[in-house]
Amino acid sequence: MMMICIKKVFAFILLGCLFSLISCESQEKDKEAVVDFLDLRFGMFIHYNMGTYHQEQWAYPFHDPKSFKPTQIDCAQWAAAAKSAGMKYAVFTTKHHDGFSLWNTSVSGYDIASSDYKEDIVRKYVDAFRAEGLKVGLYYSVMDWHHGIDRGNINSENINFMKKQLTELLTNYGEIICIVIDGWGSKWGGPSFEELPYATLADHIHSIQPNCLVINHSCNTSLDQTQIVQYEATHGQHCPFDNVIPSQQGPTLQRTWFWEPGYENDSLKSVNDVIKELNFVNKRYTNYLLNVAPNDKGLLDDNVIRRLKEIGEVVKLPTEKITELPPFQHVHAQVTVKASSEESETFKASNVIDANLFTRWKFAETDSERWIELDFGKPETFNKVVCGELYQDVKSFKIEALINGKWLELAKNECMGINFHASFPDVTAQKYRLTVVDYKNVPVLAEVTFVRY
Repeated sequence: MMMICIKKVFAFILLGCLFSLISCESQEKDKEAVVDFLDLRFGMFIHYNMGTYHQEQWAYPFHDPKSFKPTQIDCAQWAAAAKSAGMKYAVFTTKHHDGFSLWNTSVSGYDIASSDYKEDIVRKYVDAFRAEGLKVGLYYSVMDWHHGIDRGNINSENINFMKKQLTELLTNYGEIICIVIDGWGSKWGGPSFEELPYATLADHIHSIQPNCLVINHSCNTSLDQTQIVQYEATHGQHCPFDNVIPSQQGPTLQRTWFWEPGYENDSLKSVNDVIKELNFVNKRYTNYLLNVAPNDKGLLDDNVIRRLKEIGEVVKLPTEKITELPPFQHVHAQVTVKASSEESETFKASNVIDANLFTRWKFAETDSERWIELDFGKPETFNKVVCGELYQDVKSFKIEALINGKWLELAKNECMGINFHASFPDVTAQKYRLTVVDYKNVPVLAEVTFVRY
């Protein structure tokens, strides 16, 4: 009897060891996929879908599929432009929040097959970019208004719908390096992680392509909800100066994500700004995903083609490979924050440095000073500030640094909005401050980030 018990104990021990080895091997493969992705450094984000044809950044979810009507779509042109810029991969919007799919999906009639165009654009995209030697990733919106998938409406039926669509994308188009997911626990909407746990879709994706990274726009730096953190560069976020979290930063070359008439005449984000931002984030375990938007013909405008070529003429991506990821460390780990007041514990001052768009600072309504101060613990040199508020209540504000006991003004503006950037000559100081000079309603500030390009 004792011998049987001993054998059972050994069996359990061996089984535990086996599971431990499998877990370690899986973690090593995950780490390798993350490192390989970060080493790509520079990619093209492509926003092209129903919104392109209606001048809508978030398209109405019940447009006639036949209103999606490219006349000269050329994914090879997109791929050649990406390569000319020195990019190494791309991510394409297979389905945005309105729910229109750019492939012939078996689970919905609201897709490319119901348009007059008919052809599978996802197929055209992956083939064209691979032909140029570029890796391919796909964007997929969980929030889907056409099919009723949103916060408060998650059930087995629409979970199966999402899984079937993801299965199609991950089985019909070869190796996909990443699925960039939006509208899932995001500031702007989509199901919460309580109603749709991260593992529900992440495990499904990895069951089909184990090395495909899940990059979720969850608007915070937790790796419990994504494998790569996304810094929302159009929402007042920026990779912090001390970031060591595997990340991606995604600005736009044009004014907005999707193309609109008149963009063919825009001056676009400058070469200098792209290169400075790219170089900064690449040194901080962060990949740079620059969005470009094809026009309603299905082509990149000439000004975009020229700008990407100009970028490629000067870009110099790091040649040294990342060999190891540092231990996780929260951003701004050595920075302390104080403010003239805090409306409540919910709106505490430290919220502006946590890279979390769900947490914010709000001063008390009776506060006549209205400042927030960042103390970096030792002198740090910066030449750029990025900040943003939840609404558009700030009427004027200023940025200062404490130099020799006096506050030196670095920047000021009449409004802030969700995404404000200002550059200034190099300044070295331990303490920096933002003061709200005038406002409509008491503003709610989400982020304040200082960097040096």
